[in-house]
Amino acid sequence: MTRAPFMLQRPPLLRPEDLARIEDGMVRTLETVGVRVLEETLRERLSALGFRSRGERFFVEVATTRAFLAEERARHGDRFGLALPDDPPDEITLYVSPYPQHVHDLGTDRLVPFTVERLVEATKLLDVLAERGVTSSPPGCPTDVPPPLQPVIQYWVAAVHSRQGRHAPDPKAELTFPHVAEMAEALGHPIRHLPVYVFSPLTLGGESLRCVLRFRERLEAIGVGSMAAPGSTAPIDPGDAFAQAAAEVIGPVILLREALDLPVHWHVSIHPVDLRTMAMVFGSPESCLFEMASRELNAYLAGTPYAPWPDNMHTNAKLPGAQACAEKSSLMTMGALMGGRHFGAAGTLSLDEVFSAEQLLYDLETRDHVARLVRGLDFGQWAADAAEAIKEGVEAGSFAGLQRTLECYREVYWHPQLFDRDFVNAWQARGSATIRERTHARIAELIAAHEYRLEEPLERELGRIVARAQTELA
Repeated sequence: MTRAPFMLQRPPLLRPEDLARIEDGMVRTLETVGVRVLEETLRERLSALGFRSRGERFFVEVATTRAFLAEERARHGDRFGLALPDDPPDEITLYVSPYPQHVHDLGTDRLVPFTVERLVEATKLLDVLAERGVTSSPPGCPTDVPPPLQPVIQYWVAAVHSRQGRHAPDPKAELTFPHVAEMAEALGHPIRHLPVYVFSPLTLGGESLRCVLRFRERLEAIGVGSMAAPGSTAPIDPGDAFAQAAAEVIGPVILLREALDLPVHWHVSIHPVDLRTMAMVFGSPESCLFEMASRELNAYLAGTPYAPWPDNMHTNAKLPGAQACAEKSSLMTMGALMGGRHFGAAGTLSLDEVFSAEQLLYDLETRDHVARLVRGLDFGQWAADAAEAIKEGVEAGSFAGLQRTLECYREVYWHPQLFDRDFVNAWQARGSATIRERTHARIAELIAAHEYRLEEPLERELGRIVARAQTELA
């Protein structure tokens, strides 16, 4: 085989001097600005550990931050640098976000609340599409139940109707965690890791932190992240924004690791906003650039290799169509050409507010298109003599009916399931069906093909947990 995956390379976005300046800005920010800690019990623990404070704000000394970074880099072998896969697989997989609270209704072409009934239908679709490389937790949150109950019902729907539904979604709330955790235990995937979301700028508090503090004894590790937005919650200059974003992640990591005595995973990132509307903007050029720069910065701070590709397919489009397809396809093509093979936010619109089955099928078609592109061409598999192959086709009057064509055409050509490739007359003769009409019909077929159901004993156990949660949380 002479075929090699078609790949492009890019230079780093952050120069060594940029990385050093961001690190220095982060270190000085933690020493002089500090982290605001909202939970009194955590403040008491941090004070007892000797952290300098003023009111609710705690400071991390330069030596402490430098020592933490040195430890992280040594733990990872101090291997900062570009990491490219030796032989990336042909297959590209997609991930569906679990956060949407709205769903695109195919009948009315409008956005409607995600109800339990609609969530069941969407989950069945994803279960069937798993064989096409769609990995997912539940594709949304049911809004027709009280907020504390939503993760419980979300988990129940996923587990009952999907083979991929055994892993717990984010419990989100302190009240909700015990019920979601009990379901996870019953399904054989206990919760041992919880996230802590830091509010930008530099504020540690909220429901995720309270959940970790209360259930610390059940956990083996926690994760810390934030969503600093240049020009809104962080300085407009990307370097300064990254310095703040690093401070509001690394600072809480140091504080929580000492206070809780748990391993802490972390990720630094910045995210663009539209300064006219103050809405966070995904799917934009800036979002892609920030994501790639984030990978470089995290690898530099942790001492790890980094993958150069973006893998985020979010879009701000509210409905399936031109904007969503343009933004998602450009991001997936760019990422796949750099070696990426797993992309998030498939079928997700308006950041992560909306799930669309129609857009999901467009994303799958785009995925297959991109997968064929990056697979490249194989010029070493043809054993036949070129002149003899040409002569055979000429004598037959066409190459289309030759045995060699029948054997090899799938290696050369990709055949889309939705996109149209015929002439106008042939398309009209078939009834002139639009891609949307064909896609909607295909969605109905896929949902009708769903057969999976959780084993009856487990379903009864989950039903018992859900019933108690409904009584306590409703």
